[in-house]
Amino acid sequence: MKLRTAAAAAVLTFVCAVCAVTGCGKNATGNPVAASTSTKPTGTTTSTPSTTAQPATTADSVGKHDEIVTGPDAEPLMARIRATDPCSMLDLEPLRSMNLGAKSATRAGPGLAGCQLRVGDHVGEPASTDGVYLFELSLGEVYGDEDRAQDKAETVNGRTIYRSHLADDPTFADTCYYYVPAGHTGYAHRLRLRKVPADGAPAKTPWPERCDVEKSYVGKIVDRLDSLTPRDKPADGKVLYGKDPCTATDVVKAQYSDWTLNSTSWVAPYYCQLNFSKPGAKYTLQVDLQFRMDAEQKASPGLDNGPYQAAGLNGIILRSNVYGPVPSRCAVSLTYRPSSDGRLNGHLISLAIAWSAVPLAQYGDPDHPTDGSWPPLPSDACANVDDLSAAAVRAAG
Repeated sequence: MKLRTAAAAAVLTFVCAVCAVTGCGKNATGNPVAASTSTKPTGTTTSTPSTTAQPATTADSVGKHDEIVTGPDAEPLMARIRATDPCSMLDLEPLRSMNLGAKSATRAGPGLAGCQLRVGDHVGEPASTDGVYLFELSLGEVYGDEDRAQDKAETVNGRTIYRSHLADDPTFADTCYYYVPAGHTGYAHRLRLRKVPADGAPAKTPWPERCDVEKSYVGKIVDRLDSLTPRDKPADGKVLYGKDPCTATDVVKAQYSDWTLNSTSWVAPYYCQLNFSKPGAKYTLQVDLQFRMDAEQKASPGLDNGPYQAAGLNGIILRSNVYGPVPSRCAVSLTYRPSSDGRLNGHLISLAIAWSAVPLAQYGDPDHPTDGSWPPLPSDACANVDDLSAAAVRAAG
């Protein structure tokens, strides 16, 4: 039951490292909708655009994950996504005829490339305990051949979309996921629809019409997802919307000038990985640059982590020793804009520097050194962290 999410931040290398110490993995990337106490009728069907199954062909192939994130289409698509407002993709007008409720409200997240739309009769009323319908959009997720193979290809308004295999899992009886491919790039925009129960109701109430309702709505917004119309003006306030974390690449290359940048992997619209190697070296280097939305990170007590400051921003630093006493991984999270109202909506700058052993025959499998020791690291992973952190902050503006 694999879910592919931006935030799928569990996949994100930096988040995994920091959360191991800070416990931030307990936080969802998005903002949960409060459950409430009356129920909405489940007979919310509308006329559904024609849908037929589509067999996979060689021409449909978009490649595997590593090919997609380093491919020529990745960077231009990520730039287009950063330039748009994710909430502008969720059209409110069609909802008026879908019998889901009289009111609606949007909220940023999950992540900087996501938006949530809540629909119900009492959405936005502070004292309401009613259930709601939650549409959750995530732009620009990697969606390769292996992902498509396990999902169901359908057509809506002449476009191929994919219904997640989770629709057939009883665990997700109140939820449906659709993936709308972003052309032939290997990325897709994920739309999730869930019927959030009222307070006191069972946590999961089966909703048989969920995928029909969502498919109908996908048909209404698919043109918006294709066009990704840019914002007409920059987002207000001190925010990371529209900013490119990979702007710091030149500084990273200068710090490791005797290493070769082999590829840049675009894991998500606000997350790139720089992959370095060097002929004859027994390690490779990966530098992760990421802007994200979450609560401020807090370091738990320990010798290898603690408070950190860079370019006037506060945050935490985490050092990991994998190959001996010298840190082989150094991760930093800086708070660019604090979270508010107890939500996971802070804007954070993340940086991770990591050495990985190459499985060279000279010293055996790097997971099991034959001589009981690892080759010396090229350098302490934290040696350049101050300069790189400052560059990441400059990229944020």
